[in-house]
Amino acid sequence: MEQIKGKLAIGELHIVDNTSSKVKSDIWQTFGIIKDNDGNTVSGFAACKKCKKVLAYNSRKLGTSSLKKHTTDTCRDTGVAAIDTYFLRNAAALKPPKQEDKEAITQLAVKFGLIDIGARVGSVDAQQLLPDPTTVSRRLTNQVDDTRQKIIPELWMQLTDCSGAVTVDMWTDDYRKIGYLCVTLHYINNRWELTERVLCTSEWDSELRKTAENIRPAIIQALRKYSLDEFFSKLVYVTDRGANIVTALRSVTRLSCAPHILNTVLHTAIGKPSEEDVFSEEVSAVIDSSKSLVTYFKQTNLQTRLKKTLKASVKMRWNSLHTMLERGEHTHLANINKKTLSDIVAFLARFKEAIKALEASKTLTIHLTVVWLEHLKRHLQPSSTDSLMLTSLKEKCLKILSDKFHLHLLHKLAMFLHPKLKSMKLLSNQAEVNTVHSEARRLVQGKIKLRDSTASPHVHHQRRGQKRIADVDDSSDEGLQPEDEVAAYINYKTPKEDPFDLLCWWREHATVFPNLALIARSVLAIPASSAASERDFSAAGFVIQERRTQLKPGTVDDMLFMHIILTGSGGCGLVKLDPCRTLVYLSFFK
Repeated sequence: MEQIKGKLAIGELHIVDNTSSKVKSDIWQTFGIIKDNDGNTVSGFAACKKCKKVLAYNSRKLGTSSLKKHTTDTCRDTGVAAIDTYFLRNAAALKPPKQEDKEAITQLAVKFGLIDIGARVGSVDAQQLLPDPTTVSRRLTNQVDDTRQKIIPELWMQLTDCSGAVTVDMWTDDYRKIGYLCVTLHYINNRWELTERVLCTSEWDSELRKTAENIRPAIIQALRKYSLDEFFSKLVYVTDRGANIVTALRSVTRLSCAPHILNTVLHTAIGKPSEEDVFSEEVSAVIDSSKSLVTYFKQTNLQTRLKKTLKASVKMRWNSLHTMLERGEHTHLANINKKTLSDIVAFLARFKEAIKALEASKTLTIHLTVVWLEHLKRHLQPSSTDSLMLTSLKEKCLKILSDKFHLHLLHKLAMFLHPKLKSMKLLSNQAEVNTVHSEARRLVQGKIKLRDSTASPHVHHQRRGQKRIADVDDSSDEGLQPEDEVAAYINYKTPKEDPFDLLCWWREHATVFPNLALIARSVLAIPASSAASERDFSAAGFVIQERRTQLKPGTVDDMLFMHIILTGSGGCGLVKLDPCRTLVYLSFFK
């Protein structure tokens, strides 16, 4: 019977009407006999036309009683017809929805929520209750506009007091090939909370080339939506190393995305090996065999037999290559050196760990750049136990890493602003350490000047003969000198708690080091990667699907903005939702 079910599922057998002249029972309106592709009848069995269940049937011994029992007891409650019948039977009992209920469901549709109307008012016609997609789309636009206006004062205050960072990336959807520009703002608010706001996922004008001359105004326009365009030169930008974006941001401070550089190192070394590379043939053989294995398991449906399904690697995402090799069923790889496979997995594991740490979105990452760069350099030092293949691979990657990864002063300053890393032992010499200390003092001096220049101009005249407490007490209104605050921080006792909360530490010590605290809010908010924009594009991939390609780019921008707000990344005091579940409700929109 199981074999027959399997053949029904793949189309080798078919359910057809029983046209025998001896048929008298009405049960054959529900059931049919089974025939193969050549028209031969499979005797001894019948199949339900509704649920496709196969039952044993012998007209002489059993009759149709077993078929009738299936119809009345089993199939009756599972078919679609039963649901239709229920609605038709209860159509007269449906109550017209109230206007306030329709308004509530419209608002909740904008916020991707649900409302329990039936339990409160009884049976309601869902068709009358659910709003038209155009209504929801328009309401969404209004909601987004209102929310943007509400957060402008917060963003303005943040960038006036401290600073922030912006990640920029570009993406093209798979269906209509529309280009998008994503601009995301990162900052630490005055409550010492790391905040991320997607300012826009805007359509790229198809008539414009993606040149530096066009990218720069587009970024400024994204900031202008929030009246932040005057801060363009004050912000720090984190992007990939694309020549057009690098040129567009040449006049401002720009950092390269650290994980992107690490992926480039692996892509150059492994993805594009030269003939002189000793490791190229051996590594390529392992990778190609693993890819063939994954393809074979997927095509033959053998994935279901594995405890952990095999994963295919993705170009320029070398973490996926590690996952593929690590999860691969090594026993299925024929003619492959298991030692080579083990060495490659261990080699890639360190890169995967570094990329994952530097792409984190909920924690600070900029101070980890120097740390992970040093870890990787040590990882790439050949050891006496390494094979010739592994030694050659490490030497090639170390050379590329040294050529492509150049630390910015902000990376070093961020490490200094971590109390446990302030000694900066990872830097190569004392001259680098002194440079960081000098930069910290310069920035502190700038913060003091800024505070003095922004002091309130309204001075109350004191009455003649009236003395102030400040005129007679022994205290001074002058705070620590810049070098004193930096020196005091350097000599401050290093915290020993583990795990260590960096934001919490600075919040508690903001009164001790007030100027350094403002600098920490600006510097530590810089992400080590531009992964935030890539995550936004991943969400866009769930929105723009095969059956929803007619979404207007402006609607896509609004939906992604609300998605970030509602999932908690953007704050605003709204309820956090499961991102995957949130995107399910995006089907309301046109």
